[in-house]
Amino acid sequence: MSPARRLLLNKRLIEAPIDAIDYVITHELCHITEPHHGPAFFDMLDVILPDWKKRKHRLEKAMA
Repeated sequence: MSPARRLLLNKRLIEAPIDAIDYVITHELCHITEPHHGPAFFDMLDVILPDWKKRKHRLEKAMA
């Protein structure tokens, strides 16, 4: 999410599993409320997408 609140995604994301893509989009949308990766950001992510760590891992594996 850019400072101007513009959602930008990497083109390679289409290579990722759909649940990992959902993670990326959810992660970025959380930045609308919490611009930094502080505790409040991760608390929000935990509530909205409880299995985000698993999805993040799948994303990292797919993009390696």
